Amino acid sequence: MLFQNPPVLLATLPRLSDQPLEPLSPDYLKVSLISTGIFFLILFGILCGIYFFAEFDIPYLLQWGVIGLWVFLFTFSLWHTWRNFKVQGFLVREHDITYRTGVFFRKTTVIPYNRIQHCEVRQGPIERRFKLRKLEVFTAGGESSDLTIPGLGGDRAEQLKTFLIEKKGRHEQS
Repeated sequence: MLFQNPPVLLATLPRLSDQPLEPLSPDYLKVSLISTGIFFLILFGILCGIYFFAEFDIPYLLQWGVIGLWVFLFTFSLWHTWRNFKVQGFLVREHDITYRTGVFFRKTTVIPYNRIQHCEVRQGPIERRFKLRKLEVFTAGGESSDLTIPGLGGDRAEQLKTFLIEKKGRHEQS
C-alpha cells in the first residue's frame, strides 16, 4: 500500500470554545483571595518594619508613594484574582483533559490521556479549611506537573484522578 497523508481542513475540526468548561468550586475564589490577602499583609509588615527600624529618614513623598503603590497593587491583585477565577475551568472529553486560565494572556492546556504518566492530589492548609484539593497531572519528561487544576471540591479531585488513571490504563492496553 502506498503511503497517503491527506490534508485535514481546519474548518472541519471541532472548536474547543463551543464546549462549556466546568467551573472551579466557588470556595476556590475565597481561598485565592485569602492567599492574596496574606501575601500583602506580610509585605505590609515588611514595609512597616523598614519604616520603623530604618536608621535614616525616609522622605515624606517616598512614604506616600510606597503606600499608594501598595494600595494599587493590593487592589489590582484582588481584581486579577477575581477575574482569573471567572475565566478558569476544565473540560473532560473522550480522549483528553483541558484546562484554561489567564486574564490578559489566556492559556489553554490540553493533555491526551495516552500522554499521562501519573496524577497527584494535593491540599494546602487554606484549601484544607475549605475542603478543596488540586489535581496535578504529569506527563513524561518533566519534574513538575504539566497541568494543575486547583479548586476541586469534595472528592471531585480523587474521582478525576481515578478516571484519568483508568483512561490511561485503557490507552496502554489498546
